[in-house]
Amino acid sequence: MAHLLKFLFPEDESFGFEALRAAAYANCGGADIGEVIQICSRIPAGDTDCWLLEWQTAADRAVANANTSLTKGNTPAAREAFLRASNYYRTAEFYRPTSWQDLSSEMFYKATRLMRHVTEKVKIPYEGTTLPGILMRPDNSDTLRPLIIVNGGFDSTMEEVSYSVGATALELGMNVLAFDGPGQGSAVRHQKLLFRPDWEKVVTPVVDYCLAQPFVEKNKIALIGISMGGYLAARASAFEHRLAAVVLNDGVFDFGSVFRKGMDMDNSQDGGPQIGNFLISNEWDDEVNAFIRKMQQENTGTKWALSNAKWVFGVDSEVEAIRRAQKYTMEAIIDQVETPTLVLDAPDDHFLKGQPEEIYKKLQCEKDLITITQEEGGSLHCHIGAGSRLAQVTFDWLLEKLSS
Repeated sequence: MAHLLKFLFPEDESFGFEALRAAAYANCGGADIGEVIQICSRIPAGDTDCWLLEWQTAADRAVANANTSLTKGNTPAAREAFLRASNYYRTAEFYRPTSWQDLSSEMFYKATRLMRHVTEKVKIPYEGTTLPGILMRPDNSDTLRPLIIVNGGFDSTMEEVSYSVGATALELGMNVLAFDGPGQGSAVRHQKLLFRPDWEKVVTPVVDYCLAQPFVEKNKIALIGISMGGYLAARASAFEHRLAAVVLNDGVFDFGSVFRKGMDMDNSQDGGPQIGNFLISNEWDDEVNAFIRKMQQENTGTKWALSNAKWVFGVDSEVEAIRRAQKYTMEAIIDQVETPTLVLDAPDDHFLKGQPEEIYKKLQCEKDLITITQEEGGSLHCHIGAGSRLAQVTFDWLLEKLSS
């Protein structure tokens, strides 16, 4: 399946994946495949300045087209153009997380105002402050319905995942709540809230908020964790037992392994620092940081991942970011998960390969493992590019679990 990542950017796996990620939202009106191909044709591999310019230009064009459609009363076209603009602005700024603008969010809310669903920005009480959320409902009534909580990952935003994941839930008559927790989206950009491994302290206030709503069927709240959210949701469910079902897309047992494998640090090198040594003490930090910074210059994805990690973990050292990531493991608490859990597996995942099988084997609760295959076009990280099949698998399972 690696050939999919090389289709648009043969020499840059990171650009290839992010381009496919942007194109994948075509199934919910957030991209046009031909437009994405044209955008990418003008971007040299590894050139993040050109990446920003081309995606931003396409987003600006989508906004202009949306406004034209509005003047003509063409609401459906305007809605989808605003969704494309939101997706393209997010993609444009992907490699500049610390200087992120709010254009992607603004365009998303312009799109939702043109939808038949009800969308509301909400504030979820959290440790003396609030977390930002997006509540989407089939209508404004107090009819009792199940609710799906969407928990993003290492770099997603609530605007990106709320409708892309929630569209099927809304069609099925469910409510949807997406939120930005510490380290994510607007919570880190505007509130300076940083990631924390004890994610139950985040999800429990979210569940409290959901249970307080008059339109939520209290015993039918499900949690979907996406990417790193596959760890976050699993961790939360080890302590938060009011959930009816949990979906891990994809399953993550040990998030720290992503950085160890990415840096090839699970393999000791003659005369160099070994993984156990530098994670326990800072004796080798200067040498390891110098090595990593040199490696970054040769790999767009590595450079971005560690830059983002330093930001969302609140550290200024690459090795300290890797050290922080080691705290995100289910090792000591996996047996505390009681909620029925669906573990999704992408066999060609370049980030989490092997992680879904590991957490599935160690879970002791009611559980299912579903692999979306290469033949289905869904074997890459989080099944990017196979959104319709992903929604089918996910909601077939959720409907069964929420039916009682």
